[in-house]
Amino acid sequence: MALRGLALGAACCALATASLAAPAPTGAGLSAPVPEAARVQHGRALARSCAACHGIDGNASGPQFPKLAGQGAAYLERELERFRPQRPGAPAARVSPVMNPIAQGLSAQDRLDLAAYFASCELKPALAPRAAELADGARIWRGGIAGRRVPACAACHGADGHGIPPLYPSLAGQWSEYLVSQLRAFRDGTRNDQGPMHDIASRMTEDQIRQVADFASGLH
Repeated sequence: MALRGLALGAACCALATASLAAPAPTGAGLSAPVPEAARVQHGRALARSCAACHGIDGNASGPQFPKLAGQGAAYLERELERFRPQRPGAPAARVSPVMNPIAQGLSAQDRLDLAAYFASCELKPALAPRAAELADGARIWRGGIAGRRVPACAACHGADGHGIPPLYPSLAGQWSEYLVSQLRAFRDGTRNDQGPMHDIASRMTEDQIRQVADFASGLH
């Protein structure tokens, strides 16, 4: 259930790409260590171009965009890297018409600083919209679905939903609708950067996807 960039208008994409291309304060990429406070400050400046979708504090403007606040810095930096093609002409590991050009315009220091900033922000938890179904979601989260060979979500994303850095992201407090959209994308193969998640989501019913998404959204 990893994060995924979603399409925005071309004007927003162009603005973000131009703004995010600004150099890091050191002017030397990763050749010299950058103090944590300076990294966070630079990341906040870069985040102004992310605010239309993800919010200036990482609490996204709507459920079509993932919340980044409080997410593990190493995970965020890795996902920004995965949006970049590893060699000319090759597709990126994660495909998004908006995030691919934005990530490609970021330096290595930019990616580290953005990740450090959003990781430092406080998450504003979402409200689970279907509280009556939380018990069903809790069973899937904690015990999986044995008859469908679906493992417990907690095994990778933690009992409290805060993930296991840097491999597995925090899902606690994320928009339920966003989690549903990502599970559907994994199931349908429109997001194929995580093979295990395709296998897991393809064995879940629509009701089960919604139930576990609601439960994760309600975790704190």
